[in-house]
Amino acid sequence: MRVTIDLDRDIVIIPDNFFQKISQENEKLQKFGAQPQKGIDRINRSFAVAMADTDNRLLTTKNAKASTIGKLPIGEPIKKVESTIDRDAAAAAEK
Repeated sequence: MRVTIDLDRDIVIIPDNFFQKISQENEKLQKFGAQPQKGIDRINRSFAVAMADTDNRLLTTKNAKASTIGKLPIGEPIKKVESTIDRDAAAAAEK
């Protein structure tokens, strides 16, 4: 499911059936005993995951079609991914 962030107008554009799909996913989650998730929480989680690993997840439209980035399960906690910039800065600080 694709969500677009319009930086010129500061808006988030969702598909017409976004809440219907979230509802369907929540029904599946409840069948297996997991907690349902709000649509806005889903957007926030995906944004946080993408921003935590911008080296691999900041894609142009052309590159996004060929991306090999996989999805995380909905219930999986978000882990901070150390970027190469963070590693280089830490290495420089040690010297």
